[in-house]
Amino acid sequence: MLFIGLDPGGKEAFGWCVILVNGDEVTKIIGSGVTSSLYVAIERLKAALEQSPTAAGIDAPLYWVLDGERRADQLIRVAMKQAGGMTSTVQHVNSLRGACLVQGVLSAVALRSEWANIQITESHPKAVLALNAEIARLVQQHEFATEHERDAFIAACCAWLSSSNESKWVDLVGFEHEKIHWPSGFPVRYVHPL
Repeated sequence: MLFIGLDPGGKEAFGWCVILVNGDEVTKIIGSGVTSSLYVAIERLKAALEQSPTAAGIDAPLYWVLDGERRADQLIRVAMKQAGGMTSTVQHVNSLRGACLVQGVLSAVALRSEWANIQITESHPKAVLALNAEIARLVQQHEFATEHERDAFIAACCAWLSSSNESKWVDLVGFEHEKIHWPSGFPVRYVHPL
């Protein structure tokens, strides 16, 4: 099965990755890189894909709560603190840069437009890297030209684990107590280790 990862950003800061997974193992990276736009990233994904992808992970907030802060972010901060990691990487949605917010939602819309049945999960690669030894091991097995390319790889791994019945990761959307707003127009998941 093929899984996509995207790390939306600005000029030469938009990471993309396609991984091939057989069973419970990432077999190889089919393609990865960094570009300056979502359009180019989608074109490169399509060129790298041999078949339709199963799921995609996007390193950007893909939903908002209508009052207060997302419970998902609070839970990840607690887990990061307990693991001795930096909680400052898990920011409130209102404090993030426009490229991350807008490009993330546009990425979800573009992926669903291209592949109608694709599952989409939000991901937070830096937090996943700090909280999950298996992902850290996978990252060490590969060389990445930039942090954006690495984060796109981790987002693809999150997509894989979000679609796996064997995964012990949890969908953080289920912890939200407030009404959720889906800026993409459709619900997504936020599967993450705690």
